Amino acid sequence: MTVCQNCAQFGIVKRKADVIRIPQKKIHQEQPFRVAVNYASLLRQAREKQGLSQEDFARFLQEKESIVAKWEQGKMQPSVEVARRLEKILSVSLVEEEVEQSFERDKPARADGFTLGDFMKVRKK
Repeated sequence: MTVCQNCAQFGIVKRKADVIRIPQKKIHQEQPFRVAVNYASLLRQAREKQGLSQEDFARFLQEKESIVAKWEQGKMQPSVEVARRLEKILSVSLVEEEVEQSFERDKPARADGFTLGDFMKVRKK
């Protein structure tokens, strides 16, 4: 038990506590891939091309039928890992590379005069 110095004076240390190391979870880094924008229609077309109903397809994937329905309606997006698995099963491309956008060039040049930030700095003085 860990206690503060004031409380520690009322007890004695019988033995040192064992240090237990808890393995930390791996931190997921931002993936350079994302699920395609039109994944819902691609998924539905590929499933229908293979002649599977949503129920049969969900059973094959070991997912709920409602999840497959939400994917095909575009209400829910599968993770990149699940999309990769679906790609292999359906022979369709659902994952695309993320394109990094730079917004620096889209910013308008700073107009002369006060901005809200400048006003806040002036008020602090």
